[in-house]
Formats: sequence, C-alpha cells, structure tokens
Amino acid sequence: HLLAVDDDISLVRALQHTAVGSNTGVPIGNKRWNSMSAKRKKTIYDGFFYKNPVLIGGLIAGPVIVCADTLAHALVLCLMFSMLSFISVMLSSFVPRRLVYGLRIIVYSLIATLVYVPLSQVCAEYFPLEFEAMGIYLPLLTVSSLITTQTEFLFNRQDGVTLFVTLLCYILGFDLAALLVGFIRELLAYGTMFGNMTGFRHVMPGLATVPGGFLVTGLLTVCFHKLRILFRRRKERAA
Repeated sequence: HLLAVDDDISLVRALQHTAVGSNTGVPIGNKRWNSMSAKRKKTIYDGFFYKNPVLIGGLIAGPVIVCADTLAHALVLCLMFSMLSFISVMLSSFVPRRLVYGLRIIVYSLIATLVYVPLSQVCAEYFPLEFEAMGIYLPLLTVSSLITTQTEFLFNRQDGVTLFVTLLCYILGFDLAALLVGFIRELLAYGTMFGNMTGFRHVMPGLATVPGGFLVTGLLTVCFHKLRILFRRRKERAA
C-alpha cells in the first residue's frame, strides 16, 4: 500500500511539473493564453487607437475630410470602405509573393477596382443622394493605402485568424473616425442628426465645407495624439 501511495505522489508531481512553468509557477496553458490575449489586445488597440488610419496615421483622411459632413454621408462612406477594403484585402492575400513588388501593388488596385464596380451599383441603388454627393472620392478608395501599401507590408505578412482580426480592427478604426467626424460636423454645422432637428442653435455652417472638415479632423487628431501619449506614459509608469 505504501508503494502504491508513493507511485501516486510521483505521478501527481510529474503532472504538475509538465503543466506548470518551472520559473513562474504559472500553468503553461494560462501563459500561452495570456500571451495570445496580449497580442490580440495590441492588434485591437492599434487598429482603433494607436495606429488609427485616419486620426493617427492620416493615411486615409481625405475621403473623411471631404465626404463626412453629415452622419448619413459618413455612414455610406463607412459601408463602402468596409466592404471594399475587406473583400479586396482578403482576395489580395492570394496574390503570389513571387511577383515583383510594383506589379503586386498594381494587382491589388486592380482587384479593388473589380470589387468596387458591383459595390458602387448597389450603393447607387440604395443610397442615390449620398452616392452622388460623394462623387469621385468613392472610386478613389480603390487606391487607398490600406488596400495597397498596408496590404503589402502588414496584412500579407499575416495569415489565418491574425489577418482577419487585424484587417477588421483597422477597418473599424476608420469607421469610428469617419462617424465621429460626421457626427460633430452635422451637429455643429446644421444642428441636425440624420436630417432631424436637435434644437442646437449655435450652428457654424463653415464646418460643413472642406476647410471645416480639415479643422474638425485636425482637432480630433490632436486629441487622439494627446490621449496616445497619456496612455503610453501611464503604461510606462505601471511597468
């Protein structure tokens, strides 16, 4: 009986040794989970906040500045950008890396153009006023940096779930910025929300113009940069 007890104790210790890290005493499964969770959190923070494609990188600020003068316009812009970018980048991930760099960029833009054609027809059918108001800036989304350079240097260097999550976070980061700019400009320029009066009387019609779009987007960019610095300092102090 004593030998059997000793064998059981040895077996339990062996299992504990394989399941627990020798240095930290933390189960290996939990360590892997925490590590994966940290990477996913960083991806989400980068797409929404730290590397926001509009308010931090400024890579796709043009369509937002010109088109997002109301919430309705911003919403249609987000729908077009989201569908166009997601489908185009996912299809571009199949482009072979053996092609020359310059040729790959052309192929990415060609794929985006082919995707844009049916999307534009659907948009013109369901949102004719907004589609006409945004004019040439919707087709210009086919050559945005998210579809060209970011696809080459960021998305195509990832695979599987990581590619999906990273792309989704960057797209939602653009949507967040566009909707925020559209909300502020419509409220302050027209005193409305989706065309309905809000009772806000101190309107500034100049914010509905392109210079007004530069002003609002620039102020939001300054706020995002300031918050980014504060979060970084807070993280360094905590470390």
